[in-house]
Amino acid sequence: MKRIVFILISFSFAVLLVSCDFFAEPVYRVSRDISSQIESMSTNDLVGSVDKFASDPEKTADVLNELSGRNQEEIASLSRGDKEKVLEAGIGAILPTSQLGGVVDTVMEDKENADYNKVVETLCNGSPDVNTKVLETILKDDEVLANADASTLTLSTASLIVATIKDESKGDSVDTKMNDFKAASAAANSGEKFDEATFKSELESKGFSPESIESLTVAMNTTHVLAGTAGDGKPNRKDDASDVSFGGYDMGELLDKMTGGN
Repeated sequence: MKRIVFILISFSFAVLLVSCDFFAEPVYRVSRDISSQIESMSTNDLVGSVDKFASDPEKTADVLNELSGRNQEEIASLSRGDKEKVLEAGIGAILPTSQLGGVVDTVMEDKENADYNKVVETLCNGSPDVNTKVLETILKDDEVLANADASTLTLSTASLIVATIKDESKGDSVDTKMNDFKAASAAANSGEKFDEATFKSELESKGFSPESIESLTVAMNTTHVLAGTAGDGKPNRKDDASDVSFGGYDMGELLDKMTGGN
């Protein structure tokens, strides 16, 4: 069974685990705002507790936001297993199973005419605000790119795009920002390999913030690793990524459509 199924089942199981654990660890449930509780936790303890919040995307987002505000050298020094755990938390917060399932069902009804900008808008509307710095740090790690499960990388990249477009579209429409993003992607991919400088310049000309430009650049670089086109000694995960699906839909195709592919 594919890893993506395991990830989603793990998050569902965590709901039962949290319920059974209610009286043992009430601190995580006494308040909807957990910010003050997690500020005092060490980075390792915070990462170790992230699945306790898996049933609540908002609380998972709080944890991710806290980790994004930490020293990113600490994040970079985490074990690969802990880094994958953080990526999976990002998927659970930004692409909740119910939202992703509904999107896939809609796309599968008419793949030829599916509006992928509308797909991203639906996902944006169904997710909390997330600071993606911690996800970016992890997705820059070549060891993670080479060894993490391809489904985790695929959905983490989609999560990064959704969270960033959600943030950018607060002053504009998702449709406009997605078109700007895909136009920058097309310009940067017009040569033999992805031109990062062109991509960044195109996004800057469209008013994207430096933080959003960095986030989307990481997403594009990861996309090329998954497509086997990263080059320059970067990992090639094309064969692994070809097996990633959800509800019978090729998630690599969804990622390709989100980034402007045909």
